[in-house]
Amino acid sequence: MSEVNLILPQNTPKTIKGPLAGDKPIYIYISPKNDFLLYSENLKKLLSYPKVKTPLEVSDEGISFLLQSGFIPTPKTVFKNLFVLNIGDEVVINFKNNKFELLFSHLYPFFHSFRNRDLKPDTKIIFKLLINSIKKRIKTLTPIYLFHSAGKDSNIIALALSFSDLKPLVTCLTLKGYNGKDESEIAKNLAQKIGLKHKILHLPQHISSEHIELLINYFKNIVLPCVDGVSLAYPFYTLEVDFKNSNVIDGSGSDIYMGHIPRKIEYLRQKIYSYFKFLRPLSDQLSTENLFQKITLTRCERVGAYGLTYKDTKKIYPKALWVFPYWEKEDNKRKDWDYFDIKGDIWGPNIEFDRVMRKVRNFAEVYSCNLIFPWTDEKIATYFAKLPERYLFDKKTFKNKLILRKILKDFLDLDCDKIGKFSYPFDAFGLLMKMEDHIKDEIFSCKLWNRKEIEKLYKSFLEKINKDKKYRRLKSLIVRLYLISAWFNHSKFVLR
Repeated sequence: MSEVNLILPQNTPKTIKGPLAGDKPIYIYISPKNDFLLYSENLKKLLSYPKVKTPLEVSDEGISFLLQSGFIPTPKTVFKNLFVLNIGDEVVINFKNNKFELLFSHLYPFFHSFRNRDLKPDTKIIFKLLINSIKKRIKTLTPIYLFHSAGKDSNIIALALSFSDLKPLVTCLTLKGYNGKDESEIAKNLAQKIGLKHKILHLPQHISSEHIELLINYFKNIVLPCVDGVSLAYPFYTLEVDFKNSNVIDGSGSDIYMGHIPRKIEYLRQKIYSYFKFLRPLSDQLSTENLFQKITLTRCERVGAYGLTYKDTKKIYPKALWVFPYWEKEDNKRKDWDYFDIKGDIWGPNIEFDRVMRKVRNFAEVYSCNLIFPWTDEKIATYFAKLPERYLFDKKTFKNKLILRKILKDFLDLDCDKIGKFSYPFDAFGLLMKMEDHIKDEIFSCKLWNRKEIEKLYKSFLEKINKDKKYRRLKSLIVRLYLISAWFNHSKFVLR
């Protein structure tokens, strides 16, 4: 694919497909006058094309999804006239009645029923596929930084790198949190065990005006917002590491074809609560603090979509649209699906893309580094998608990535069951409270919101958080409001 591809009315019809495993999503821009269409894997180069007029106008639907669901499902984006194709997505482009017509469709490519029961995994092949994936994405032999945790995905990558000629270039990076369960020492010991350099990253104990300026510069240069609170940590990494022109490796992206396994409680809830979605019109007229909304989520939303109720969304953002009809329609399409397939199809192409991976993509764009997601390689995805379930996950114990667990046990004596699951040690809400005056100013002054209502909502959330731990979900919603507000206030790509 060329860096930026131009389609004129006479070039239609045209069919474009998204990447099999999410390596390079394809962005599509339609000119407001409908006289041309562009598509590219590189969003910034697409928007730098001479015929494109920036800044762009935000989409009411996109903002509505960010507030109520926490991500924007493909092919929608936060901007009008800008779309994206990811895993399983396809578009047929026609030109009718003097305008471009885009017919989007989606087909999940990784149903577990497609697996080959007779195949067996081969560790040597897995390592070879990973190294090949990395090598063909490296642009120059500059430093390689691997975002490294005690988890399975990044440690398998670390192992593969330790067996390759890239080893001398690699430094593993692990964040040390302010408090709580921390994996930095475990990750450091694992890296040293296989002869890789390791560096522990720290967060500032106190926030100064220079730190706030660092965040503002970050928001100024990102195209698309990301409401994952961990995205706030990345600008601070640059205080300890010079990432410019380096290669950065991230271990995200494997869940969709290995099996995105729900927690046991989540699996039970989707079976029981799915009967109550008919009450959603009622629950969405209540305040967000009311936990009744959680019972009325669709199965598709239950994989990780949550946010403000429509009532609160409409108060702070009068142009908001109600997203429940969309989710109800998507749910009905998958009414006969196994929940494990629903989890993969909604999480992988959407939440993983728009939240988990978006934060790293934004970081790489702002700080000029070459980002590599080894697990999104088409050959790797095809290999794992064919393996039988018994090597990948157990539906009774809700354990995932069984073959990766075995490899780590064999090579590193790492028992994933014994060390348990670590949550990322970054407390976004705690960081924001260290600079609360700045946070309130960003949120309250944002022209997206009804100021009176956003101030009331913020105050109400904070009072509930300070009163009772059961409202900890509200912390992430305050973080979300800040991330959207700061992006809208500062991004040079946003029309205000």
